[in-house]
Amino acid sequence: MRWGVLVVAALTVITLGAGAAIASSPPPGASAIAHSPHATPAVVTTTTVALERPQANWQVATSSARGVMVDYRMIDVAGVMFRAIRLRARTTLLRWHVGSSDPPVGAGTVPADAGPSINWANEGLAGVVAVFNGGFKVGAHAGGSMVDGVVLSPMVRGDMTLAIDASGHWKMGEWGPGFPGRAFHAIAYRQNLGPLIANSRPTAAALSSNELIWGDPLHGNPQQARSALGIDVRGNLVYVATLSGVSPALLATALLAAGAVEGMELDINPYWPILGASFSVLHQPGAYPVQIPYSEHNPTIYNTGWERDFFVAMAEPNNWRCSWTSPGLVPARRGAQPQPLREVCSRAR
Repeated sequence: MRWGVLVVAALTVITLGAGAAIASSPPPGASAIAHSPHATPAVVTTTTVALERPQANWQVATSSARGVMVDYRMIDVAGVMFRAIRLRARTTLLRWHVGSSDPPVGAGTVPADAGPSINWANEGLAGVVAVFNGGFKVGAHAGGSMVDGVVLSPMVRGDMTLAIDASGHWKMGEWGPGFPGRAFHAIAYRQNLGPLIANSRPTAAALSSNELIWGDPLHGNPQQARSALGIDVRGNLVYVATLSGVSPALLATALLAAGAVEGMELDINPYWPILGASFSVLHQPGAYPVQIPYSEHNPTIYNTGWERDFFVAMAEPNNWRCSWTSPGLVPARRGAQPQPLREVCSRAR
């Protein structure tokens, strides 16, 4: 189960005849019928999975048969406007990509599904719904990273970490014993500094603008354009960013206002925060109308290639029993390569 996710209980409707025994609930969308010699009519149990529903103050960007996938809003913190988007944990999945120049790797080391542009032949199968920037350059010593078994920089104990598995599910937490847990088989890790918020409040470090803690600001001014990523109590990912000059403390406040309970800073300075969310599921290169106001880059740069790392959010299948997954790495001439995404569905019981 994803980190911080509250399991949404299925809605179960049961019709009983006199003396009938209750049958166990089947998987979502299925029906079970139990028979008793003394029961008329038979027991009928129907289970329906609750959809991801819209929420007040958030606008829906994309949705599917499962409900809302991505929603967005503007957040006013002390007169500064932040763009926020939210990736619903039950309806979207995530991939991490390495840039063309950072993290620096040897040619052919990083598989195509983690390269400097969206892999439309593969990720387009599921459909892209959002893209956003990663963290600091490796040379900033802001934490570790790994993708598809390739370690790009060593992991740092205590740093906030986003972990992603083969199905695109995620967890966020501090790197150390117990995280991400034995049952979570990560294919990618991305760290960026220590926690910005923890347990629904800013960390002590967030109250400091020390560049040794939160990165080297442009022209030495700690009031900088900043971006951040967090997770809420339902396991949804929340991204916030502004091109206005803000402190780490104000960034933490914005992340909390967006509903996050744990979170980390991503890239800073005006050139690097880049966000895009689409109004439809993209199976080929398209537009991302939801952006950071006054952004210096159009997020379509991720369609064709970018120099720094970034994340790609995709749509889960409409069927609740199905998910997109990469079965694993296979040997290749130039290093291990991932098998293509494929839709895997569990059987009804």
